[in-house]
Amino acid sequence: MTESEVEESEAGDGLVFHEGARLTDLKIKQNLSIDYPRLEPLHHLKIELMFHFYKIRTTWTMSHWITLVIGFAAVIVSGWDFGINELSNSKGFYSIGIDPTDENSGISNILPGAMVTTLITLALWMILLIRLWTIFPLMRSQAVSLYIALGAAELSQYWAHGFDANFPFGGDSFAYAVTLVGGILIVFVCFILQRAVTETRDVHVEERHWHPDPRQREIAMRDHSLIAWSAALISYCVLVVIHAWSGAHYVAVRQPTEIDWWWILKTIYVVSGLLIVWLMLHVLWYPQIMLGSGGMRIESSISRQIGGIQSSGTEVEQKSAIPGKCPDCGEVTAVNKLASGEIEASCAIAGCNGVGTPGEKCSVCATRISSRMICTACNTSAPIDSHFSDDEAW
Repeated sequence: MTESEVEESEAGDGLVFHEGARLTDLKIKQNLSIDYPRLEPLHHLKIELMFHFYKIRTTWTMSHWITLVIGFAAVIVSGWDFGINELSNSKGFYSIGIDPTDENSGISNILPGAMVTTLITLALWMILLIRLWTIFPLMRSQAVSLYIALGAAELSQYWAHGFDANFPFGGDSFAYAVTLVGGILIVFVCFILQRAVTETRDVHVEERHWHPDPRQREIAMRDHSLIAWSAALISYCVLVVIHAWSGAHYVAVRQPTEIDWWWILKTIYVVSGLLIVWLMLHVLWYPQIMLGSGGMRIESSISRQIGGIQSSGTEVEQKSAIPGKCPDCGEVTAVNKLASGEIEASCAIAGCNGVGTPGEKCSVCATRISSRMICTACNTSAPIDSHFSDDEAW
C-alpha cells in the first residue's frame, strides 16, 4: 500500500464513520437509569455498544474478517496438543533449560510437532501485526503498544511461575513482585494509549466539528464518545493477564494428568485468547474509523507540542477560534478562524453538522464548502473572507 493509498483510506474511514446513523440518533428505553441515576453510565455504555455493533456490520470488509481469523488461528495453534501430546503425555516434564547443546535440556526434548506448532504460532502473530498495520495505518504505534502489553503479561507470568509453579497460591514473594511489575507496565502502556486517543479525539472535534452553537458542539462530542472503546481497552488489559496466567499455569504443572481440573486452564487460555484478538481489532478499528479523515496522528497533546504539530513557544494557552461576522449587519455567522489561521465554514446542507475549508469537501457529507456565506439575519451573501476584519484575517 502506497502513501497516497493510505491517505485515501484514512479519509474514507472518516467519511464512513459519519455516514448513516450517528451515536446520538440511537435511542433506547431508560428503565434502571431513571430509577437509579448512578446506573446512567451503563445506559450510555449499552447505547455505544449497539452503535459499535452497527458500525462493524456496515464498515468491516473481508480484510477485517480475514485478519480476525488469522488472530484466532494464532491462539488455537498456540494451545494445540491433539496428536502431539507434548503437554499431556510427554516424559520430559522435568527437563528444563534452553541449551541446544545439552541433550538433557528442555529445548532438546521438545517433540517435532510441538516445535512446528510453536513456529507456526509465531508466524501467525507476526502476520497479524502486519495486517493490523495495513488495515489501521493511523493506529500502527498503538498496535505495537497492545503487543507490548500482551508480551509484558506473558513474560511476567512465565517468570513468576518459574519461581512458584503454583502461583499465586504458593505465596512466593518474588513471584508476586514480578507480577506487580508486569501489571504496572501493562497499565502504563494502556494508559498512554487511552490518553493519546482521547486527546486526539478532542482536537479532532474542536477543529473538524466546531460550530457557533455550543449545543451542536456538545452533540459532536457525544457522537465521538469513547466510553465503550475505553471499556474494551480495560477489558483487554484484564484479559491479557488472565490469558498469560492460565497459559503459564497450564504448562507449569509437572503432572497434568493427575489434576482433574487441568482442562479448565486450557479452556480459559483459548477463550481469553480469542477475546483478546477480538478486542485488539476493536481497540484499533474504532479510532481509525472515527479519526481517519482528521489528517492528524494519534498522540497526546504533549507529543503534539513537542513534534511541532501544535503552536509552541512563549504562548502558554492556545487561542480560541474567532467567529465570523456579517459585513453588513454584524451578526455572528457560521464561519470561524482557527488559531492556526485556517478558516472553516459550516456545511450548507440541511441537517449536516460538518465543517470544512472553503472550496474543499465537508468533513461529514463530503459536499464542497462554498466560498460565500449567507447571513441568517439579513440574508446577505458575501465572500467568507469579508466576514473577518483585516486584523482577524491576518
